[in-house]
Amino acid sequence: MTKNKEMITMATVYYDKDADLDLLAGKVVAIVGYGSQGHAHAQNLRDSGCQIVVVEAEGTPGWKSAKDAGFKLLAAAEAVKEADIIVMLVPDTLQRSIYCASIEKALAPGKMLMFAHGFNIHYGQIVPPAEIDVTMIAPKCPGHMLRQLYTEGIGPPALVAIHQDASGKAKDIALAYAKGI
Repeated sequence: MTKNKEMITMATVYYDKDADLDLLAGKVVAIVGYGSQGHAHAQNLRDSGCQIVVVEAEGTPGWKSAKDAGFKLLAAAEAVKEADIIVMLVPDTLQRSIYCASIEKALAPGKMLMFAHGFNIHYGQIVPPAEIDVTMIAPKCPGHMLRQLYTEGIGPPALVAIHQDASGKAKDIALAYAKGI
């Protein structure tokens, strides 16, 4: 994910000791999409002590799974109003339409929009307002493996990217999120 279509590469390796999970204390995380990655992010974050709400289309298998797992389910616009961090985990092909229809108008300064893949930001399909943080945490494994590794007390490598740092804390919060999943 880059700003102004310029590629900036930094080869920094972060470890658990570099991330402070306490930065997520009191924050609400909205997981948009309870599919391959979404279920693992939501469950791992909840097990790490985070407050989670899930956005999923009512009646879908993901909606049923999230409900069965005990998550609070909300419509996207409502979840964005409640959440501090909004994580887009639906397929890339659906992100723009969900963002434009339900998320964009509900975003406010101080929120973070996060992705697990940079396509929609990099190619300008989603253009967030300047006053929010925009980040990416991309675990390098499928969701079921992310969940399994978490339950074993370990985790996979992940990529972190900062597209917008409106708060001055985007990297630290993104690293805390990575630690939480």
